[in-house]
Amino acid sequence: MANEFKHKDPGSALTQAEFIASDGTGHIFESQAAGDVLYASSTTVLARLAKETDGNVLELASGLPAWTASPTIGSTSWANANHAHAASNSGGTLTTLGTVTTGVWQGTAIASGYIAADAITGAKIADDAIDSEHYTDGSIDNAHLADDAVDSDEIAAGAIDTAHIADNQVTVAKIEDIARGSIIYGNASAASAELTKGGANEVLTSDGTDIAWAAAGGLAAASQAEMESASSNTVAATPGRTQNHPGVAKVWCQITQNGSLASPDYGVASVTDTGTGDRTIVFTTDFSSIVYSPQGIVCGMSTTSHGVEYPAAAGFAVGSIQFDVINHEGDALADEVSSNAIFGDQ
Repeated sequence: MANEFKHKDPGSALTQAEFIASDGTGHIFESQAAGDVLYASSTTVLARLAKETDGNVLELASGLPAWTASPTIGSTSWANANHAHAASNSGGTLTTLGTVTTGVWQGTAIASGYIAADAITGAKIADDAIDSEHYTDGSIDNAHLADDAVDSDEIAAGAIDTAHIADNQVTVAKIEDIARGSIIYGNASAASAELTKGGANEVLTSDGTDIAWAAAGGLAAASQAEMESASSNTVAATPGRTQNHPGVAKVWCQITQNGSLASPDYGVASVTDTGTGDRTIVFTTDFSSIVYSPQGIVCGMSTTSHGVEYPAAAGFAVGSIQFDVINHEGDALADEVSSNAIFGDQ
């Protein structure tokens, strides 16, 4: 039988004494070589297992020992065995090994091509044990990272660029505590800052350095005081403030021949006919004092007569004024059509 254990040929017959007193070289395998292994091939026969190349290991195959370059590890925990990896991982692909910690595998001897998909998860790797230098571009995608597993503290500046981020993977929803309507901008410290929302109808402006909210439009509306001072060139007059300008009539009207108020008018509450040629105008808003300037003109005299309208000396008041219409032909009061305008401060 091939490879069986047998007596060595002594070259001549052995006596019983010589057989019992063998010097240890009396038995041999057929085709024996250094490194061969003796094993029981059956319950009655010893056989030889020829050696294999360096790096092979023994494992059971159908109940008998056999050499293999790719052993089946089974459920053995390599972490518990605390095996350090060899200087090279050539000679076979590593499959799923169970728990692998940083204390077991050192350096970069295991490349991605030797690790089966999903064989190592985040739970198996200590913090900072694997950095970007040990991953080829795109070898780890978001499907293999738990939510929030990688934050800004774990990523070196520029380590992740837009080419490695799928559309919509980074959204504004990831920035917490930002008020609705706010704007994120760079401040004087070259850091991100929040500009809270502006008021209704405000617009975003810049002074060349920073941004801010401001009223929409060009010039701001002038206040009453600014209109009354008539000196600012950085504000604008509005319809509601025009009457406050000192160059604008505060009251104007036309009075008919019978002493009633014609329409339209401005700033007049009422007109009272107090007698022939006498008309009292009551103002909608009182003047601040009796220092104001009333103007009147007669516009209803015939071509053969002349007249004038003037304020009665006793008729000045902050809330009203009396005008008299005089016919020069008879130097007497007369009822005629007149126009009036009053300037001053109200």
